[in-house]
Amino acid sequence: MEATKLFNHHHSFHLRNHSKDPEKLQLFSTVPLFSKNISFIKKSSLSSNSQTHFTSLNFHEKPSLKPQNKDGFSSNKLIMEFSEQGLFEDVIRVYVRMLRNGFQVQDFKFFPCVIKSFGGLSDVKSSRQIHGHVLKLGFLADVYVVNALLGMYFKCGEIKDAVQVFEKMGERDLVSWNSMISGFYQSKDYLGSLMIFSLMTKEHGLFPNRVGCLSAVSSCASIKSLILGREIHGFVLKNGLENDEFLVSGLIEMYMKCGDVRNAEHVFNSIVNKESVRVNTVIWNVMIMGYVSNECLSKAQELFVEMLELEIEPDSSTLVAALVLCTQLLDLSLGKQIHRLILAFGLENDTRIQTALIEMYFKCCYPESALKIFRRSHSDNLVMWGAVISNSAQNDFPFRALELFCNFMSKYGFPDSQMLLAVLRSCSSLALKAKGMEIHCLAVKTGCVSDFYVGSSLVDMYGKCGDIESAQNIFSRLRFRDLVAWNALICGYSQNEWVDEALAAFCDMQREGIRPNSVTTACILSVCAHLSVRILCKEVHCFLIRQGWNSNVLVSNSLIAAYAKCGDINYSWIIFENMHERNQVSWNTIISALGMHGDMDKMFASFVKMQHAGMKPDLVTFTSLLSACSHAGRVDMGCNFFQSMVEEYKLQPQVEHYTCMVDLLGRAGHLSQAYDLVMDMPCEPDDRIWGSLLGSCRSHGDEKLAKVVANHLFELDATSIGYRVLLSNLLEDLGKANEVVKVRSEIKDMGLKKQPGCSWIEIDNDIHVFVAGDCSHHQLEEIYPVIDSLTLELKQAGYVPHLPLTTLLLDEPV
Repeated sequence: MEATKLFNHHHSFHLRNHSKDPEKLQLFSTVPLFSKNISFIKKSSLSSNSQTHFTSLNFHEKPSLKPQNKDGFSSNKLIMEFSEQGLFEDVIRVYVRMLRNGFQVQDFKFFPCVIKSFGGLSDVKSSRQIHGHVLKLGFLADVYVVNALLGMYFKCGEIKDAVQVFEKMGERDLVSWNSMISGFYQSKDYLGSLMIFSLMTKEHGLFPNRVGCLSAVSSCASIKSLILGREIHGFVLKNGLENDEFLVSGLIEMYMKCGDVRNAEHVFNSIVNKESVRVNTVIWNVMIMGYVSNECLSKAQELFVEMLELEIEPDSSTLVAALVLCTQLLDLSLGKQIHRLILAFGLENDTRIQTALIEMYFKCCYPESALKIFRRSHSDNLVMWGAVISNSAQNDFPFRALELFCNFMSKYGFPDSQMLLAVLRSCSSLALKAKGMEIHCLAVKTGCVSDFYVGSSLVDMYGKCGDIESAQNIFSRLRFRDLVAWNALICGYSQNEWVDEALAAFCDMQREGIRPNSVTTACILSVCAHLSVRILCKEVHCFLIRQGWNSNVLVSNSLIAAYAKCGDINYSWIIFENMHERNQVSWNTIISALGMHGDMDKMFASFVKMQHAGMKPDLVTFTSLLSACSHAGRVDMGCNFFQSMVEEYKLQPQVEHYTCMVDLLGRAGHLSQAYDLVMDMPCEPDDRIWGSLLGSCRSHGDEKLAKVVANHLFELDATSIGYRVLLSNLLEDLGKANEVVKVRSEIKDMGLKKQPGCSWIEIDNDIHVFVAGDCSHHQLEEIYPVIDSLTLELKQAGYVPHLPLTTLLLDEPV
C-alpha cells in the first residue's frame, strides 16, 4: 500500500512560475516526492473489493538528465509501457521523478500518455492542474496533447471542460471529433454524441472512423432511435465499413434494442458466411441475446444450437445469454444441459455465469440448486448477493431473504438499492414493521431513500403493515410519483379498508396524468367489493373494457370477486366462463364466489373441472370448500375435504382451515368434537376459532362449554366487547339474569362500548345507509310501516320471533 499512500500524500498539484531550475519546479507538494523505489500496481481481480498487490522497480541513486533503469529502458519507455498497462499512478510518478532530476520538458514527447493517466484516475482537480501545466509549457498547439485532454475530461465526467477545450482548438483532426462522439456516449449523453456526429459529417464534411461510428450506433441503441440508427447504418455502408466486426455487432444490438428483429437478422446473415467474421463469438452473443430480449425464444434456442454445431466455442457471455433464455422459457431441463456445458468448458467459477445459474434455478422453482451454487461460490459480488436475496423474497422465502441480508451486512457492509428493495418486499409479505423500519433507517443512512423505487417500496411496506400514516408521509415526500408509487398507496388504503381515501387517491392519480394499470384497478375493485356497491363495480368494469384490459387475468379475477361480493354471482360466472386464460387464482376465486352464494353443486363441479384442467388445489382452494360446507351444513363432505387436503395433497392445515372445521362441527351440534379439534391443533388457536365455537355454543345452548371457551377468548383479548356481548346473550337465552348482569357490569367497568350496527343497500344506483337506532333517513316514515307489514306477514306464516329477556339500548356502554 506504500505506492498508494505516496500518491495520496502528493495529491495536490501546484505549478509555480516556470523555471529551468528543477528545484523550483514542483508538481506535488508538502512531502518529498520520491524514495528509492517506485511501485506499480497490479489488480488481481475484477471485484471492486479486490486486493492490490505491489512490486518495486529500482532506479539509480544518481540518475542522468534522462534517467535509465537498470535494464536500460528510458523513463519515456516506462511511461509508455505503464500507460498501456493502465498503471496510471506509476506513469505520474515516473514523470515527476524526471522533473526532479532536471529533465527538459520541452523535449518531452509523451504528454498524451501522462494526460491519459490523470484521466484514468478520474481526479478532476489534478486533471485541471496538468491542463494548466501543459498550457504554461505551450503544448496546447499540439493536437495530440489536446485530444488527450478531451479524453481526460470525459473520463473525469467533466463534459463542460471537454467542450471548452474542443471549442478553443485551433486544429481538429479525426481523433478530436471521434473523441467527442465517444466521450458524450461514455458520459451517457447519447443525444449529444449524435449531435456531434451530425455536426462532423454534415457541416464539416468529415467522416468518422469506426470508433466514432460505433459510439453513434451505440447511442442510437441506448435511446432506441431506429430512424437515426438506420441513417448511421447507411453511412457505414457508403463508407465501406460494413465488414467491421465491432460495427456489425453494434448494428445488430441497435436493431435488436429498437425491436427491429428483421433488420438485425439481415445484418447478421450478410456477414455470417464470411469465414473471418463467422467465428466472432461476440456477434453470435449479441444476436442470441437480442432474440431473447425480443421474446423470440425459439429462434434464440435454434441459433445457440447452430453455433455449437459450427464448433464455435461459446464464451461466458454466450452461456449467460443461454441461461437467460432458459429462465424465460422456464425450461429446467434445458437449463441443466447448459449447466453441464458450463462445467465442460470450465466456466463454473465465472461470477456472471454463477449469477445467471442462480437466477435460472430460482425462476424454474429449483431454489435448493440455486442456493447450493451460491454457497459454493463464496462470492462477495454485490450483484450475486442481490440476485439470491431478491429471488428468495420473490419465491416465497422471505425469512431466508432476511437471513441472507443479515449475513451480507455482517460480512460486507452497506447494501445497494436493489438489495434494499428485495428486503423491503420480504418485510411487506411478512408484515414485519419493526424490521421494515430498520431497513428504512438503513436506506436513509446509505442515501437510497431518495431512490423513488425504494420510496415506493417503503410506502408498500408501511401499507402492508397497517401503518397508513407512515405510508402517507413517505408518499408525500417522494419527489417523483410514478404508477408504482400510486399503486402502493392505493393498495395500502384498500387492504386497510380506507375506502374513501383509496377512491380519492385513484382520482388524484389520474388528475396528475398517471394512467392506472391492471394492479390499480384490481385494488379499486377490492374497494368496490368491500363496499358491496355494484354500480361502482360496473363503472370500473366499463373503464377496463375501454382500456382493453378485460382479458387480463388479474383484472378478471378481481372482477369475479367484486361482483360476487356485490351480490351478482351471475356476472361473476359470465366473466369466468369468458376467460381465455385461467390460473390458480381464477379457479379459487370462482369456487369461493359460488360457495359464498350457496351454489354448492356448481361449486363442487368447478372443483372437479379445476383438477381436470391440471390445476392442483392449494390451501386457498380448501379454505373456500370447507367454508362452503360449513354454511351448507355438509359435515361429511367437509370432513372428507379436510382429510383429502392432508392425506392426498400433503397440505398442512392452517388456522383458517381449523376455523372452518370448528364452525362446520359446531353448526351441526358436534360441540365436543369441535372442542377436541381445537385442543389438538398443532398451531396456536386464535380468537376467531374460539369465537366461532362460542357462537355454536349459543346456538345449541351449551352453557358449560361456553364458559370454558369464553375463558380462552378473554385470555387472548380481554378488551373484546363482541365476544362478551355474545356470552351475555347466550346467558340471557338460558334465563341466567344474574350472570347477564355480572357480564354487563364487567363491560361497563372496563369502559367498553359496542359499535352500532351498520348496513347499506343499493337501489337505482343510490346507496342507502342504515345505522342501529338512527332515525335520520329521509324515507323513515315509509320504511317502518313496510317493516311492520313484513313482520305481521311473518307471524301469520308461523314465525315466532326470539324475544330477549332484556333489551340493550344504544346509550348503554355495550
